[in-house]
Amino acid sequence: MLSNFCASSELRQLCEISLSYRASATYTSGLHKRVNVNFPVYPLEISDPSSINHHVLNLRGGLKNILVAILRALLWFPIFLHDVFVLTRLFNRIQPQILHINNGGYPGALSCRAAAVAAKICGIQNVLMVVNNLAIPYASCKRWLDWPIDLLVSRCVSFFVTGSKAAGARLRQVLKLSPGKVVTLHNGIEPRKLTESPSETRSRLGLNDFGGVIFGVVALMDKRKGHHVLLNALMHLHKSDHAALSNMILLLEGDGPLRKELEEFVLRHDLGNRVRFVGIEANVFDFIHMLDVLVLPSIDNEDFPNVVLEGMALGKPVIASHIAGTPEQIVDGVTGFLVPPRDEATLASVLKKLALNQELRNALGANALQRFQTYFTADKAVTRYLHLYQEMMREVT
Repeated sequence: MLSNFCASSELRQLCEISLSYRASATYTSGLHKRVNVNFPVYPLEISDPSSINHHVLNLRGGLKNILVAILRALLWFPIFLHDVFVLTRLFNRIQPQILHINNGGYPGALSCRAAAVAAKICGIQNVLMVVNNLAIPYASCKRWLDWPIDLLVSRCVSFFVTGSKAAGARLRQVLKLSPGKVVTLHNGIEPRKLTESPSETRSRLGLNDFGGVIFGVVALMDKRKGHHVLLNALMHLHKSDHAALSNMILLLEGDGPLRKELEEFVLRHDLGNRVRFVGIEANVFDFIHMLDVLVLPSIDNEDFPNVVLEGMALGKPVIASHIAGTPEQIVDGVTGFLVPPRDEATLASVLKKLALNQELRNALGANALQRFQTYFTADKAVTRYLHLYQEMMREVT
C-alpha cells in the first residue's frame, strides 16, 4: 500500500506527506525503485531488536532460546525508550496532523509501537496504526513482556486499521479493544506492467510443447505457505485420477528454506513430469499472466494476501485456503475456490475440476477480474483511507 499512497494524485492534492523509516541501504534502494520520492523522507537511526538473535547466532537449541529471552528482557525496554526519543524529536519538528503507522503485524515492529507513544507525547491527535497480519495472542512468555507496551499503545492510537475483518476480530480480542477502535479497510494493488506475452513466458520456461492446464504458486517456500499440502494433493490425483493429473503441470515460483525438501519430495514420488521449480521470477506479473490457475495453499499466518489480488487483477481463477481474509477476497465457486487449510483431498478435487473444465476456468477468471476492478484497485483502497483521514479530522475540529 505504501507505493499506492505515494503515487496517488488524489492523496497528494489533499495532503502534504512525508515518510520516515528505519535507515537501511536495502530499504532506501527499494523505496527509490518503487516510488517517485518527491516528498520529505526521514531515514532514522533507530534500533532493530531482531539483531539480538545475531549475538547468539552460533548457539543451538535450548541455550540459545534462553539467552535470547534474557537479552530481550534486558534490552527491549531501553530500545523502546530510545526509539520513542528519536521519534519524538522528529514529530516535534515536522508536527504532522495525522500519523499513519504501517505495522507488519501485531506486535510487529517495536519502532511502530514507539511511534504511537511518541505521537501521544507530541500531542498528535490523529494516530492511525495499520496492522497487516493476524495479531499474536499472549500465549508465550515472550509475548507477556509486550503486555505493558501494548496497553500503552492501545491508549495512544486513535484507530487500528486491518486489511480483513478476520484480522480486526483477532486484534480486538488480543488487545481488548472496543469495536469502534478497529476499522477494516481492504487493501488494493496497482498491477505492475507486463514485460512479456504469455507465449514468451511459456517459451522461456520451456513449456511450448505442453498443451494442458498450467497451475502455479507464487510464495516463499516455508511451512506456512502450504506447498507440502499441494504436493500431497497431487499425490491424491496420482493415485486416483491419472488422466486429470496428466492434463496439468504445477509451477512453483520462488525460493525459501523448504525448497530442497520440496524438490526431494517431488523426486521421491515421481512427480517430476508434473511439478517444476522455476526460481524467483523477475516480474511475477508476467509469470501469473501466463498461468491458467493461481494456487495459494497457505496453512497459517496469512491475512489478506496480495498475491490473490494479483491473480484476480490478471483475470485468473484463484484457489486459496479458507483462512483469515481470503474469504473476503474470493467468492467461492464464483471467482475461484476456497479450500479448508490442510485438506489435501478437497484441494485435489478442486484441482481436478479446473484441470478438466476450460469453460469454468474462463468464467471464474472473468468474475475475478470484475471483482478486482470493483473492490481492490489501488485507487479504491487509497480512497477508503482518505475517507477515514477526513473523518478523523472532522472529529478533531
